[in-house]
Amino acid sequence: MAVKTKSTDSSYGWVVLAVTFLAGFTAPANMAKVTALAPVVMQTFGFGPDTLGWVIALFYVLGFVMAFPTAGLINKLGIRNVVLIAIGCAAVGSAMGALTENVTVFMVSRFLEGAGMGVMGVAGASAIAPWFAPEKRGFPLGIWAMWVALAMCICPVLYGYVVDTLALPWQTVWWGTFVFDIVVGIVFVVFYREPERPYQTEEDQAAGKADFKRALKNPMLWALGMIFFFDEAAFMAINGFLTTYLTEQLATTLVWATGIASAFGVAGAICAPLCGKISDWLKTRKWVLLFALIGGVAYTAVVFTCQVPELYWGIMILAGIAGGFVPSIIWAATPDTVDPDDVPVANGLVATTQNLGMFVGAMFMGNAVAAFGWTTASYAVLVPCYLICIVIFFIGLRKLR
Repeated sequence: MAVKTKSTDSSYGWVVLAVTFLAGFTAPANMAKVTALAPVVMQTFGFGPDTLGWVIALFYVLGFVMAFPTAGLINKLGIRNVVLIAIGCAAVGSAMGALTENVTVFMVSRFLEGAGMGVMGVAGASAIAPWFAPEKRGFPLGIWAMWVALAMCICPVLYGYVVDTLALPWQTVWWGTFVFDIVVGIVFVVFYREPERPYQTEEDQAAGKADFKRALKNPMLWALGMIFFFDEAAFMAINGFLTTYLTEQLATTLVWATGIASAFGVAGAICAPLCGKISDWLKTRKWVLLFALIGGVAYTAVVFTCQVPELYWGIMILAGIAGGFVPSIIWAATPDTVDPDDVPVANGLVATTQNLGMFVGAMFMGNAVAAFGWTTASYAVLVPCYLICIVIFFIGLRKLR
């Protein structure tokens, strides 16, 4: 059934957005630990890029396994409890990772930490959307879409500073995320609530119970989900291996490499709400998405082929377009493809494809780099992802406004 709601003042939606954003931030903050500190982790446990790909990919397993069932869990347990379960898994995983010296246990810890990725994609958007009128959801959902990009802005440089500049052990970062997860969980419990009268049209008010079958019959929803899959496969493969490429191929320091990774995150964090605002203003999601996908083609063509470190300050613009615009449009457009009570189901599908894409991208990129090298892997694995997205766009989103 649809999620029932319990509070009143619509302006409180911005508070809900803030605490939900913090809760969502815990997942990519945990994700960024291995991607930012990949050279240190590989040295500590004694493995190469191919095994690193599996370590990164394991983070997304529970994400895509849990994403779709989350719609049903929200109906049974409520958004608050589902989010707390996800944060609890992240906290346990962080503590386990900090305490182990065994690579197998370390992989299990990453498996647990990743629970929040799929869950928060569904719960976060489902918590925020009812507070805002449909024609004004682009901006708040654009802010929500920053939850991964902002983590990639703050966390790599922070983690690199802790390990490289302060010379603290990498376990310090894991304990830091453990404490952060606990604090955010408490804040979420205190401040989260749901609207008593969510914004609805007359058609919305006439809607009945959530219907998985009805939602999954929508071809536009599947098109958005598949675009998210290929976008995240490419984009998160880049995030997972960027610091490794910069330090190993261009001989930069870890601090400089994590600084570039953070700069890419800044670009994505700025572009996500900007994209939402632009799409609201232009009254179109469709053509803004096409612009973003073309930017993704350019981004994947240069990110692991550029040989001049200074040029990465320009490449960050392309990173922002691909990393900020695409998720923002996907999350804003998804509720428009289904009946109102089916929104958690729709969010569950796109969150599933998002996390599955992250898993596949990390796994294949590590093995492709080990087998073919960076340049060939880019043109064989990354660029085709966005070309496929453009094909899906023209076939599956012809009716998207």
